Amino acid sequence: MLRMRMKRPFVEQRFGAMLALLLLGGLAGGCSNSTMMLHQATPQPSVKQKYPIMVEPHQETMQLSPVLAGKSLTNSDARIINDFAGAFLHNGHGPLAIILPNIPDTPQMRGQVQAINEILAARGVPASRIEWRIATPGAAAMPAPAANTAGSGGNASPLIFSFTRYVASVERECGDWEKDFTSNRDNHTWSNFGCSAQHNLAAMVSDPLDLKQPRPTTPVDVDRRKVVIKSYREGQATATERTVAEKGTVSEVAK
Repeated sequence: MLRMRMKRPFVEQRFGAMLALLLLGGLAGGCSNSTMMLHQATPQPSVKQKYPIMVEPHQETMQLSPVLAGKSLTNSDARIINDFAGAFLHNGHGPLAIILPNIPDTPQMRGQVQAINEILAARGVPASRIEWRIATPGAAAMPAPAANTAGSGGNASPLIFSFTRYVASVERECGDWEKDFTSNRDNHTWSNFGCSAQHNLAAMVSDPLDLKQPRPTTPVDVDRRKVVIKSYREGQATATERTVAEKGTVSEVAK
């Protein structure tokens, strides 16, 4: 009995020493694992960085030798100019430039200029956004050609219509499937993540310039502002009154 009582403290000491060594080893292993995780936690590039949308200016041009039918252009030429003006109103930035081959000092050229201005005004193009230019300033006007050759495809020097629009595109294409998805433990997104969204956004955006800069604010409604301030000063309600059709009420069925 005495011998057994003498061995127990020795066994307990050895067990305590082994337990302390195990705890130290676990702490050391935990430190090494945490260091490894810090090395792996690198910032990932965003979708905009991997697949940036490039917005570049593009010049839209059209050449036309319009034919006068009296004081107006022919229906085909008027339709062509009308369609080009519609594209300018929808996507155009800056002025709508119309380049003449020479100084309009002949009755036919002056009639063409007047007829084109009337078509653009009817389409809704402001006169402040129309710029008439001369390709060769100081050049003498060419003799007026015959009526059969003055139209589109004739021998007369054509007028050049031009405006600037912006085009959005993504240079980097999709389709990178090199990563093995069956063994993915890094918790990172795959290479193609966000690629289709960026391509679709570039294709669907109405005005690509909106991706680069915001549009200017619209002017305030001065008339409405005067009404509100006047009502406020007189102690009246400033909110717009709603009609019976605009008011929402809870259905009587649920009551």
